[in-house]
Amino acid sequence: MSVQPGAANTAGGQMGAAEGQAANAAPQAVVKMVNVEIDGQAVSADSRDNLIEAARRVGVSIPYFCYHPRLSIAGQCRMCLVETSDAPGRLVPGCQVRVKEGLKVNTTSPAVKENQRGSMEFHLINHPVDCAICDQSGECKLQDYYMEYDHQPARIRTYKLNKPKREVLGPLVVYDAERCIMCTRCVRFMDEIAQEPQLAVVNRGDHSLIATFPDQPLDSKYSGNTVDICPVGALLSRDFRFSTRVWFVNKSPTICTGCANGCNTYIEGRGDVAYRLLPRRNEEVNQVWMCDDGRVSYHATNDARVEWARTGRGDAGTLVGPLLAVQKAAELLRPLAGSKGVTIAISAQCTLEEATAAFLFGKDFGADRYVLTGRPDGAADDFLIRPDKNPNRKGIELVARAFGVKLSNDFGNATKALIAFRTDGLSAAPVAALIERLEIFIAIAQNEDAIARQAQVTLPCMSVYEQDGSLVNWYGRLQRVWPGLPAHKGETAPAWLWAERLLSDLGFAHGLKSAGAVFAELASRSDELRGLTLDQIPDDGLVLEALLPTEWPVRAPRPVPGGPSVRHPQTTAPGMKVGDEASGGSR
Repeated sequence: MSVQPGAANTAGGQMGAAEGQAANAAPQAVVKMVNVEIDGQAVSADSRDNLIEAARRVGVSIPYFCYHPRLSIAGQCRMCLVETSDAPGRLVPGCQVRVKEGLKVNTTSPAVKENQRGSMEFHLINHPVDCAICDQSGECKLQDYYMEYDHQPARIRTYKLNKPKREVLGPLVVYDAERCIMCTRCVRFMDEIAQEPQLAVVNRGDHSLIATFPDQPLDSKYSGNTVDICPVGALLSRDFRFSTRVWFVNKSPTICTGCANGCNTYIEGRGDVAYRLLPRRNEEVNQVWMCDDGRVSYHATNDARVEWARTGRGDAGTLVGPLLAVQKAAELLRPLAGSKGVTIAISAQCTLEEATAAFLFGKDFGADRYVLTGRPDGAADDFLIRPDKNPNRKGIELVARAFGVKLSNDFGNATKALIAFRTDGLSAAPVAALIERLEIFIAIAQNEDAIARQAQVTLPCMSVYEQDGSLVNWYGRLQRVWPGLPAHKGETAPAWLWAERLLSDLGFAHGLKSAGAVFAELASRSDELRGLTLDQIPDDGLVLEALLPTEWPVRAPRPVPGGPSVRHPQTTAPGMKVGDEASGGSR
């Protein structure tokens, strides 16, 4: 597997950090360690570390606003000024100065503390202090640092400067200039990471603003990341704004289902309602970013859900209990067991476990055709957006090989009965016309649509964000998903559980009572997964080397052949406490 030349580990946002982090895995360089002293504590630091990153190694937190480990240095906020032994009598910016052998750093001296207090007072001079109505409240660096480094009443006895509020910059981002502290993280992100310079600083002094160019909105597919990295409430998501308070939601790790890239994310929800997706750090998949389409893909978990089992087509459908629905489905299917014309449709939105149950069902029941369905292809780029808008196509193909089954792209003309494991991809005109002519149609569906309403029995399926399971991304990385929402919608269940219930009623039960048991059944049949259990899959995934492609998009993150995850440009050792930027945000 080839490696992109020229990528560089640039240690926490030194000049060129964007090129280093956005490129593919860097060639292994000789790491030079140096010995420094921070607040009296000896620390061995990477010579490429700046003072902020070196301090993190011993649990010392140097405050900052404008610094971000993935971006070039701006040195504007002045919060990170510290004293060093090689610059007596003056303060130096911790974001810009690199460590060197024998350097002594003091982050707690009276001069440093007074600078931190003064910097906070300066940043708050024109700030509206509208925390009570600000969406960033609860995860705002201004709030945190005020309590820690200032905590004094304002001394300003004049009117604050008024600036534009609620200015819509683009489809996903709204700007409040009065809250902005001009850290320029958003501008640098659009220039260096998204490589779409759609933001700029206009005007001068305390009249400075972040703005787009005339008649050119912030419409990049990565614009939502500017909200993540904004350290205050200046940039907010129009999708999440005024939805809930962040302290009311539960935050759980998961995988984005918007495309085949499988970006590592957090889902935040309350009860059975999902509120937002945020990027989660994985250097080999999405680094700490995600695209805007993936960011709003959680809506399918909330909207137009099939929550209750029902029998009957269209308006004639009747809500029934899950036991009666399964009995009705088994009653319809039993006469066709082992006969020709039974087709299993498996969506590439299914987890590995759901696909495994689909093939087990087809094997026991005697299905003679397996059709792979899913969302149609869409736009792509050379970074994180893949054309395949399904999270598990590679995984479905892996399961099919494990069962020795050939997947088809069409339903043929002989289909009499169709059992659909999720209905994504069945709404195309030829397929919809075929479904209308079927003798039997059983649908395990997540969302209400015209196809689900055509089923004689409809069984409510959990979303990926509501269940245990696993997915395989476009290049063959096996990744875990966990239940991210504490409450279930109605009688929803994973598709694998509906399949087991159906098989049990038909007399073919396998006794699979958990996602782990279904995965074990798959692992016993698959050469790629043999000996692996669901719980053994690391939080950041496991690369199935046999599935690795030969060609890669230019900037797409990739695994290092035969090695661990590359953690550049931030050089803090894996497993150590790092800044919140490690999860994509400013928090």
